[in-house]
Amino acid sequence: MKKKASTDLINKNTVSEEFLEFKRKKKWGDKLTGYKCFMLYPRSLYITWGNREYWTWDCFEETGDENIEVAKLSHVCWLDVRGKLTMSDLSPEIEYEIVYVVKLTKGASGWELPIRLKLSLPDGRVQERQVCLLEKPRKQWMELDVGNFQSKDGESGEVCFDLFEHGGHWKTGLIIKGAILRPKQS
Repeated sequence: MKKKASTDLINKNTVSEEFLEFKRKKKWGDKLTGYKCFMLYPRSLYITWGNREYWTWDCFEETGDENIEVAKLSHVCWLDVRGKLTMSDLSPEIEYEIVYVVKLTKGASGWELPIRLKLSLPDGRVQERQVCLLEKPRKQWMELDVGNFQSKDGESGEVCFDLFEHGGHWKTGLIIKGAILRPKQS
C-alpha cells in the first residue's frame, strides 16, 4: 500500500540527503548551518511486540519517490519504542532536539493515559516528560518532543530516546514515521 507522507517536517531546510542502512535511516545537512541531522525510520527503532500480529508495516512515498516503511499499531497493551544514535555521528558543540513523528488514525483508541517520552545521555543525565494523545488531532503528522541536549566534541557513547506507555490497557491506531535528531529550532 503506497501513501504519500508529509515531508514538510524534514525537507524544508535540507541539503544532501543520504539514506543509510537499507533505508532505515536518513542523514542530511541543514541548509543554513550544515549541521548533521538524522531521521531514524521504524525499522531502525526497537519496537516491543513489533511483529505483524501487533503492528502492520506500510510503505509511504518519501522525497524523490523513495518508499519508506512506517509502523502502524494494530493493538498492544505494552507500548515501548526505543531509538539510539552514537554521539560521534552528530555535529559537535550543537544543541540538538529529538522528536518522534507520529500520526493517530481516525479510529485510534486507548490513549486515555499519557505516553512517556524519555531522553538518556551518555553522562547519565535523563529527561522525561508525559504527553496526552487523547486530545491530539487525528490523521495528521505531529512531532512529539522528547528533549534537548548539547553535543560535545569527542564525546562517546549513545543518546537514547524512548516513547512508551505501560498502563496495561489496549491501544490502537498509532502510526510511527520515525525519530528526528536535528539542531534545536529557535
